Amino acid sequence: MKMIPFGVLLVSNKKDIDYHNEKFAEIFGYGNQKFFLLTQWLDAAFPGQDYRKQVRGILLHELPYSETGNRRTYTASIFTNKNEEKLIQFISLNVEREKFLILCEDVTEARIQETQIQQAQKMEAIGSMAGGVAHDVNNILMGIQGYVSLMLLETTPSNKNYEKLKAIEAQINSGSDLTEQLLECARGGRFEPKTIELNEFLDGAVSTFGKTRRDIHIAEKFSTYVWAVEADTAQLEQAFQNIFSNAARILDGQGSMLLRTDNIMLDHSHVSMHGIKSGPYVRISLTVPGVNIRESERNQLFSPSSVLKDAGQKEGMGLASAYGIIKSHGGLIEVINDHSAGTVFHIYIPASSKTPHKKKQEVSAAKTRTGNETILLVDDEKVITDVTGAMLSALGYDIIIASDGEEAVAIYQEKGKHIDLVIMDVVMPGMGGGEAIDLIREINPSVKVILCSGYSMSGAVKAIMEKGVHTFLKKPFKMDDFSHKIREVLES
Repeated sequence: MKMIPFGVLLVSNKKDIDYHNEKFAEIFGYGNQKFFLLTQWLDAAFPGQDYRKQVRGILLHELPYSETGNRRTYTASIFTNKNEEKLIQFISLNVEREKFLILCEDVTEARIQETQIQQAQKMEAIGSMAGGVAHDVNNILMGIQGYVSLMLLETTPSNKNYEKLKAIEAQINSGSDLTEQLLECARGGRFEPKTIELNEFLDGAVSTFGKTRRDIHIAEKFSTYVWAVEADTAQLEQAFQNIFSNAARILDGQGSMLLRTDNIMLDHSHVSMHGIKSGPYVRISLTVPGVNIRESERNQLFSPSSVLKDAGQKEGMGLASAYGIIKSHGGLIEVINDHSAGTVFHIYIPASSKTPHKKKQEVSAAKTRTGNETILLVDDEKVITDVTGAMLSALGYDIIIASDGEEAVAIYQEKGKHIDLVIMDVVMPGMGGGEAIDLIREINPSVKVILCSGYSMSGAVKAIMEKGVHTFLKKPFKMDDFSHKIREVLES
């Protein structure tokens, strides 16, 4: 019996335990403790009275009498002697009159992995959709931005419409920021860390949460200087939205929470039990004031059933997603009760000695730069070729337009000697931008190219850039930025 990989329990008269093996005791955390009455084991493993009655009925009155060729199993949530929650799969057999053989297997890890795979597949599908939506919206914004830029060329600051046009530009910028968040989501589970400053990042995360939960206010009290950290911003955003949502659920309705940051040194005694390194960390503390979470609820935050709840089986709190992401960053999440403050979520992320990555600051060019060269503009969206072509014409350039990669290659083969620059879209029906650039390079290895896309600098864009295209322009772009980028490439 020692070699059997599952627990065995033999019950007679629906009440007496005649035998259980060591694996059974191990699964339920009872060591060498012996059970003689079925009620002893049921009371310990299933503390809830109603749930206990349900389990007993299924194990002794339903499963044993299922058809032999269609044997049923039953998975139940149990508590071990160490108050750990597990998922156990049961099979029950009626071996002879009033004698039942119950077999059980711990399927906690398998079920969590299955749930995580399903969640990953769902996120991949959502990410693909988000990327496509963001790309299409950026093309729409490019059309609006292009025409606004053309109008601004003919409008002086003293004109009554000038400030209105600048306000439209500001709204386009806000829309572009939102599509960037969608594109971050589209990157899915790929881990792409960069050095960031957490105060700036968290301020953005709070703003995003506020758009979905206007009933919850998160006040910020950040340290003036916090150490930089190495983080994948898309994954970290997901983690903090998960944390904010769980904290809001504890708040249970309208109210305020407080978010703090500070630097801290964690010594070996603090980190040894959590499997992380000692040293400098940035601590992010989210306080839910006036509410003390019960011990059972706090344990439930990280329990296997919370993983299942997070996957959508039923409503419930769960930090499984955030825990996994913070853990992958070498960090730690703790939830404590501070009787004077409330429930506090402490998130620790290892500090970095590198210089933080700064968002590119918007710099208005002192003067729009013009030229008279010939440019091949390649894009499958007519609204983009119309407005971008008009911008290029306003800057003084001669324009040749192609609607896809194949047409661009054919045009370049015929007129390449007269074309000074190619502005190429990435994603197009038929031949895409990457393949078209490769073929154009075969005609002219020194061709100058600006890669232009509604997608961010990742995936297909990055692959093309790694082949030697040095300039990328993300839609939507302004006239000044566009004109300077063109001159940089042509004069290089």
